Amino acid sequence: MKFLIAYRLLFSRYNLSFISIISKVSIFGLMLGVGILITVLSVMNGFEKELRDKILSFTSHVNIYPSDRVTIKDIEDVIDTDKSIKGYSIVQKNEVLLSSDEIKNIPVIVHNVNQDLESSASEISDLIIDGKFKLSSPQDIIIGNILANNLRVSIGDKIKFTNYNKAFKQDSFMITGIFDSGIYEYNQRFIYGSDLALTNKDSYTYIKLKLSDPLNAAKISRDLFNQYSIISSNWTETHNALFQAIGNEKRVMFIILMLIIAITSFNIISSLSLLVLNKQKDIAVLISLGFSKISIQSIFIIQGIIIGVIGISLGVLLGFVLSTNINEIVIAIESFFNISLIAPDVYHLDVVPSIVLLSDVYKITIISFLMVLLSSIYPAKKAVNITPSQSLNL
Repeated sequence: MKFLIAYRLLFSRYNLSFISIISKVSIFGLMLGVGILITVLSVMNGFEKELRDKILSFTSHVNIYPSDRVTIKDIEDVIDTDKSIKGYSIVQKNEVLLSSDEIKNIPVIVHNVNQDLESSASEISDLIIDGKFKLSSPQDIIIGNILANNLRVSIGDKIKFTNYNKAFKQDSFMITGIFDSGIYEYNQRFIYGSDLALTNKDSYTYIKLKLSDPLNAAKISRDLFNQYSIISSNWTETHNALFQAIGNEKRVMFIILMLIIAITSFNIISSLSLLVLNKQKDIAVLISLGFSKISIQSIFIIQGIIIGVIGISLGVLLGFVLSTNINEIVIAIESFFNISLIAPDVYHLDVVPSIVLLSDVYKITIISFLMVLLSSIYPAKKAVNITPSQSLNL
């Protein structure tokens, strides 16, 4: 009964046109706010997953560092017995200045590895875009595509190291492969060399591990220390600042876009308040018929809920439509305005990633509904203050 009365009062054809317009604006605002918020969070979820996948395909899941308490043989025995470790690679890292015939002294980080071990510990061989993953000779070197462009070199060209600390047997190396990791910094600064080029092959900077499940990296890192006194770090620690920044951006965007819904809530207050003024006689009749104050309040709260349910439902639908078609939308905008929204040379993405998480949808829906509910309380309280005798001119 209360729902029927609330519906008849809200959508009555005798309402002022201004009230009707504000009600429609409230519904539209809710739809727009919820839809855009779902879309933005979905795109950010997609970017976060793409970035995480690229980092995990190129870098190690767990790094083991040298220690006086355990030898490299002890570490290899632990790795061989742990089924959660798919592969490992022994890495010696050095910072050098790299030069070609045309460009001099570009700072890079050299990772000298064994070709077979590195293939089992990373996906670097799958990231080669020119040449091949070949480190079978001491002079073989593999560099990123950005670095190759900066040095103006290609496959078969010679490059030179400063070799100031005499870490390498020779100064000159030949490019056998060029990779594209999908991350600008790696493509610009990271290079791979053979462990055969090292003057001291027995020393190492760290041992990189590839896990069957990268999400267990923190647990495995703790277990290595607790059970074997092996000092290590994992990708959740080494890239913590990056993913924390992404998380902070998502939270900030969530708060900013929630303001759209908050503004819509004020429209609901205005709409229902004007409706109370317009329907004073109807309210007075209901009071005269014996409706309690709580019943009158619930009628106007139900009206706010009706507006909220319609607006939020349309917003969720809009969010799903935009999120699933965001790549086509971006392409259309870029074509129409002749601009580039997603730079391929920076983001290395063929499509705009989008992942709709139901947890995000639930959170947005619940918070939006609570805002609408709170916005309906003031007009509902205002409705019960109407005096029947004055409204009916008795």
